[in-house]
Amino acid sequence: MPFISGALSLRRYQIMGEVSPTLDRTATLAIRRYTWKPIDDSRGEKESFGWVNPRRLLDDQFSWEDLMVSPFVLLGVRRDRKTFSPVLFRARRDRLFGETRREKKVEKLSRQQRLALEEELTIKMLKETSPASSFAELLWDLNSGIVFMGSTSNPLCERIQEVFEATFDLKLRPLYPALTGAQYIALNGLEDEFHIGKSAGAR
Repeated sequence: MPFISGALSLRRYQIMGEVSPTLDRTATLAIRRYTWKPIDDSRGEKESFGWVNPRRLLDDQFSWEDLMVSPFVLLGVRRDRKTFSPVLFRARRDRLFGETRREKKVEKLSRQQRLALEEELTIKMLKETSPASSFAELLWDLNSGIVFMGSTSNPLCERIQEVFEATFDLKLRPLYPALTGAQYIALNGLEDEFHIGKSAGAR
């Protein structure tokens, strides 16, 4: 569920290091380097992953200002994937090999011929397949330096972290609940109380 719609499951990350003072001037170009683009079937691509404007998903020319909800930045990621049945692929491949052998009047195709035919069939089947799209959001609090990812999936969060760090040249550190609790206990001198509670609970 999107941030603007209500409660959702999320993970928190802390920005490491200093945010560039020129962020407002460079962020638009940085984001556009990693903006989502349609899958290119002619190149045999099966996936596309990148930034989108979560409030205007079809807008491919958005700017940094379009994402600002001061003091927050609301970013979205879109992932499109195309898959087809490997069983059908093998069946169509074998038929294609047979047709090609008959056309060329040969008993066996070379390895290069088989690879070329497989690539041709892959592109053809990708063009016949509609992509499955998924979306997730990221909310960046510019004041606290905390980033909220609207997902708890390890692979997706790692992928978002990777593109975020590449886009903004910043590192993210996960804020795990256990680590946050330990830091709170230490900062507030609650070690004794914590150990007492832990001992009492163990009885």
